[in-house]
Amino acid sequence: MPEPSYPLPRYLRPLHLFRHLLREASYLPPAFRSTVDSTIRTRFHKNRKNGQHTKHRLSKAISSLRALRAANSGDKSAMEALIMKGFGRTGSRRRELMTQLVKSQGPDDTHALESMLNQTVRRSEQIKSKAEISSHEQTSQFFTGKKARTPKNSFFERWDQSKLLQIIRSQKQQQKDTKGTTSWPGTAVKSTNPDQFIPATNIWGKPPAESLVRTKRAHWWRRSADKIMPPLGKGEWDLLQRLTVGAQESGEWCVPQRRACPATEPSLQARVSGKWDWETYARIPTSRAEQPRTMSRQRRTGQYDTGPYGGRVRAKEVSDRWFRRAYNRTWQLTPSIAQDPNTLRYVFAWGSATSNLPSATNSQMDVFEGVDKKGNRIHKTSDA
Repeated sequence: MPEPSYPLPRYLRPLHLFRHLLREASYLPPAFRSTVDSTIRTRFHKNRKNGQHTKHRLSKAISSLRALRAANSGDKSAMEALIMKGFGRTGSRRRELMTQLVKSQGPDDTHALESMLNQTVRRSEQIKSKAEISSHEQTSQFFTGKKARTPKNSFFERWDQSKLLQIIRSQKQQQKDTKGTTSWPGTAVKSTNPDQFIPATNIWGKPPAESLVRTKRAHWWRRSADKIMPPLGKGEWDLLQRLTVGAQESGEWCVPQRRACPATEPSLQARVSGKWDWETYARIPTSRAEQPRTMSRQRRTGQYDTGPYGGRVRAKEVSDRWFRRAYNRTWQLTPSIAQDPNTLRYVFAWGSATSNLPSATNSQMDVFEGVDKKGNRIHKTSDA
């Protein structure tokens, strides 16, 4: 991996911080580099004005810069987190994919179309009836100062619930099939019934109120929506599949090499040559100059402890084999969606675990000569 050859400064101006982030993102694998780069640019462009949250956002940007440096310095957990964000399994891109997934695509069949038209007619009739008493309501609202209440917890009614239930059932089966080959973020899908928390009757033995039913369903949809893994496009899903078999090892998806950086700063020269950096102690307090440089912070800050208790130097490169396995774990968490043109039903395809077992040699295959698939000996019949 292209490790940074300079320590991270203790203070960076917002413009310099933005440039550092873009520079570190340019050394990521091209498969998900564009997503990380777009997220950085969007966050900085949307928050250009100084406000009450500026300090918190700059602190978060510095933390992101350290995470990028750690990923480029061989930190596998940081690199895997970026892979998950780049392919929409976590982070802001997952929220964007979920926004597109929950949108309704229209009725599936004739009966659904008729029911939708009937609902539209009923709504128009309700609007007409409400228009007749709107003048009285406006007068009462003017004197009381209260506004018309909208039903709470009705967000899921605008979602394509049938499609979401299909992907929830498919994901539940995928979690069972990949229980030992990948790690799913968050909690697993356990229920596929939106009416799970709705009681049959209330304490008086009557059906529950409509507001209670809507609240219970909204609670179930909130919990289930946080667990859904949104599908990717067919092209990106196929790319992720090719990355699992080594597409990143050569060609356009290869990791770029870092450009050479001249060691011009005195502190950097001292770190490279091993000499005592007296200028650092003259410029900043000793407590900051001798701040503990633990193993977990070395890759994020670029500062290494050259003393006897500095620990061993960790590996600075991530192997191609690890990338193949990381992409395969991400592929198992990623579905692709297709719609049957005849039934208009959605079909979801998930990634599968690849077998890393080598093929048997000819000498090893001789052991199985004369036996069937179950290991039983094959008895040869003599011709009469």
